[in-house]
Amino acid sequence: MKISEDVQAPVAEWVELQYTDIVGRLRGVGVPFSGERSRLSARADGSSVGLADIGDSDVILMADSSTLSRIPWRSGWWRVLSDLYVDGSARHPLDPRLSTQKLEEYLRESDLEAFIGVEIEFFLFRDVKVVFSPPTSAGYTIKLADRSQMGTFSNYHLVGDELVKYRGFLAENLAKFFNIKVTAHHHEVASSQLELSLEASSPTKTSDNVQTTKYVARAMAREMGLKAVFMPKPLYGENGSGMHVHVSLWRSSRNLFYDPEDPHGLSQLARYFIGGLLHHMRALAAVVAPTVNSYKRLVPGFEAPIYAVWGFRNRSAAVRVPIATNEREARVEFRPPDPSANPYLALAAIVAAGLDGVRKSIDPGDPSSANVYELSRLPRERRLPTSLSEALDELDQDREFLKPIFSNDLVDKYIEVKRREVVEVSPSPSPKEFLTYCDI
Repeated sequence: MKISEDVQAPVAEWVELQYTDIVGRLRGVGVPFSGERSRLSARADGSSVGLADIGDSDVILMADSSTLSRIPWRSGWWRVLSDLYVDGSARHPLDPRLSTQKLEEYLRESDLEAFIGVEIEFFLFRDVKVVFSPPTSAGYTIKLADRSQMGTFSNYHLVGDELVKYRGFLAENLAKFFNIKVTAHHHEVASSQLELSLEASSPTKTSDNVQTTKYVARAMAREMGLKAVFMPKPLYGENGSGMHVHVSLWRSSRNLFYDPEDPHGLSQLARYFIGGLLHHMRALAAVVAPTVNSYKRLVPGFEAPIYAVWGFRNRSAAVRVPIATNEREARVEFRPPDPSANPYLALAAIVAAGLDGVRKSIDPGDPSSANVYELSRLPRERRLPTSLSEALDELDQDREFLKPIFSNDLVDKYIEVKRREVVEVSPSPSPKEFLTYCDI
């Protein structure tokens, strides 16, 4: 691999100012590097990325110099994450990164801090070929890096697997060049699937880390002749990829989710936070599971949530409270998100929902220790949506809890863009449909 061993590289010639569009895609523009970190800026056509109308489309990118880092696989290049502005001083209202920054400001008003860690699951394939030439040709083939099976013979936590070299190299380069600490990595249940756990940090820092991890994971894969895929459900009959979000609220170095007097170490405030997550889960789905493909993951039997229930150590529940042996470990895990989500919008929305539960003292009900997939069908309001279209309807009707952080303009634009996606993607017949119905 053409990766430099020297972290302190020669003087940069070019810097790529990267930013995130409303659906979560990382974009960038390269500019010459003059050596002045504080003056890095560029312009973009907001109408080409869904951020502005063509009649008023100029967007200014202002670099966050704290995120400047070298791109080890591109000689002479560095990259930096950027905030979006409409002019020299006013932030762009549709900048996704503004959402977590506003969340942090909102929390500081109550002397609160949120710490968020994520587990990112994704697939590493040897090759993916897609044929799409409507109306006569559509299909895809995937060449797996390894083959797994469900149950006892799955590759979960397999030692010496095909992906171990890639996982180790990715974790090493994230730490060495991008200041991202991977606290654990392993093979996941599905074929060619792996997971990285990222160290908990502030909402904006964690969102930055998610975007950077996806960026670096794809680049490392390309260098090894592989393809990293963050699509939630690429393989039929196997587990999909989630992005489990772990949250705790702190005040003055004290974890407000921890209660040493509780048998499980969980405070009443944390229970109200869970109540908010469950109460707003159907609306949250549109932001945390934001693609048509996401709802192929959220089905029974594949370790993905389908009902708005919570439990201790219960991986079939939508909200899981992991084992906590001390104050530092006390947290709530939200399991519906997947890695196709825009992390800035997803993390901000998750915390906003939890805070609404705290504000309104929403009781989450009793925890469940049952296999949720075996429960009798629960009422509609306790089920996750079964399609992106349904989830967008829920978000449109249940958006008040977002208002401290999200403007109506942002929510409206998000729904508009995602409804367009539904119209573009959903009508296409799948290969399975053709196999099933062509002779009916």
